[in-house]
Amino acid sequence: MKIYHAKIVTPENVIENGTIEILEGKIASITEGEPEAIGLEDIDAAGRWVLPGLVDSHSDAIELELEPRPSSTFPIEISFFELEKKLAGEGITTIYHSLSLMEENAKKWIRQNDTVLQVIDDIKRLSAGKQLIRHKTHLRYEITNTVAVEDVKRMMKDGKIDQLSFMDHTPGQGQFRDLEVHKRLLMEHRHFTEEEAKQVIEDSKLLPKLDGEILTKLSELAAEYDIPLASHDDDTLEKIELVKSWNAVISEFPIELDVAVKAKEEGLYVVMGAPNALLGKSHSNNVSALEAVQTGAVDILCSDYYPSSLLHAAFKLYKGGMPIYQAFNMVSLNPAKALGIDAEIGSIEEGKLADLIFISEEGVRPVLEMVMVNGQVVCQMNYHHHAAVPIPM
Repeated sequence: MKIYHAKIVTPENVIENGTIEILEGKIASITEGEPEAIGLEDIDAAGRWVLPGLVDSHSDAIELELEPRPSSTFPIEISFFELEKKLAGEGITTIYHSLSLMEENAKKWIRQNDTVLQVIDDIKRLSAGKQLIRHKTHLRYEITNTVAVEDVKRMMKDGKIDQLSFMDHTPGQGQFRDLEVHKRLLMEHRHFTEEEAKQVIEDSKLLPKLDGEILTKLSELAAEYDIPLASHDDDTLEKIELVKSWNAVISEFPIELDVAVKAKEEGLYVVMGAPNALLGKSHSNNVSALEAVQTGAVDILCSDYYPSSLLHAAFKLYKGGMPIYQAFNMVSLNPAKALGIDAEIGSIEEGKLADLIFISEEGVRPVLEMVMVNGQVVCQMNYHHHAAVPIPM
């Protein structure tokens, strides 16, 4: 198959009128101009952007798909495949399903230990069958969950975890360093009264945490099994030094700009939320992703809680003056590099798997029209103009 008349975005430039040849699911060649011969199976991109499929390093979408309401839980056999269709329709060709291992009796069913362990098993089982996109797992391990250490070790040894991050949501530091903001979030999103929110905060402060030796052992095990390790909500320069001692490769959602800059200087891949970049602010009153991007402190955007944001945030950066290849490296090649999968995916380069998305533009809005994984079309949007219906007299 050949794709021609394409505006091809490579990691370093744009080929305005190029051709991609695909052989056995891989990119065999990338050339300027039209092909010498056009076959029936070839695709005319008609001047559309052809970009690498999006690599989402952190998405909570599976949680909401499984438990859209506190009293409504859906089977994984429905949720997994329904979510997959949505993700393909948003240009995401590789997803790291982020599951929070909060505690044994977490208020959210989806974040309880038994639930998380089962969902990870199910994702691995289902992704071994027919699929539209690539599925990976990202275990977010809350360090106040002191009873799950052996389960985490077992999952790493069994190849169930593709990315591990350490989280600490104790009030007074990290994401919830501002207790008033934390209280307001609990009241607005969890519908607690002010007194209930205060009590939740006080109870959370008293939770025991895993000691440093255990976290070090877990980080060493992750390294042994080639599992990329991320920190989460880094809020001090000292925290960056700590996560470096764990051989972490990713700093997710640093709270302050100077912390993001320090993480970048120390060689960590810095991840910020695409929703933050798209909206221009953090929902937790933390550093603006756009500000951090403008200072050069951000390598990767992830969809976090809103998968649609990934494509739109990258286009926002492009429309704001960033070269399109640089903007899309943040949602394709850079996350692939951080997660150790860039030898096969993450960019349009010869020898890599043909994960491609076709984009046209409507004003400043990117319009996704086709998605390919392994050189096969997995999603296609056939837009049409509304035809006016005559009103009978």
